[in-house]
Amino acid sequence: MVDGPKGHLVFACGPGLYAVPAERAAEVVNLPPLTRVPGAGPHLLGVFAHRGEVLPVIDLARLVGKPVDEPFKRVVLVRVPKGAMALTATRVIGVSHLEGALPRLAEAGALAHLHGPARVPAGECAAIEPEGLLDFLARGR
Repeated sequence: MVDGPKGHLVFACGPGLYAVPAERAAEVVNLPPLTRVPGAGPHLLGVFAHRGEVLPVIDLARLVGKPVDEPFKRVVLVRVPKGAMALTATRVIGVSHLEGALPRLAEAGALAHLHGPARVPAGECAAIEPEGLLDFLARGR
């Protein structure tokens, strides 16, 4: 759950805006060439090596059921105590503050780890709960 004013990195993945807690957004990098993962779901675009670590690249829009036609040029590297992932981004908006307790967007699936909608200067966004999302993805959903 998102409580109180906190800094979040806000970014777009196609027409949708998303936010991750700033302390979990390690960096934003250009999307490198990817190695495909046989048998992976359509939301896992592949993996790449970054500073000695292999990171999965998650097509956030496809994961939440809103495929994007424009190419991804960057990824947001998200780190939690259990691991890391890279989330696709079509553009980075900046750091904003989200207010209040935001409800989950759904009770199950990937949307259970998104909260909102939250208001930011760029519009409405969904706040990502990175620990829960990474656990969900690790279970192979």
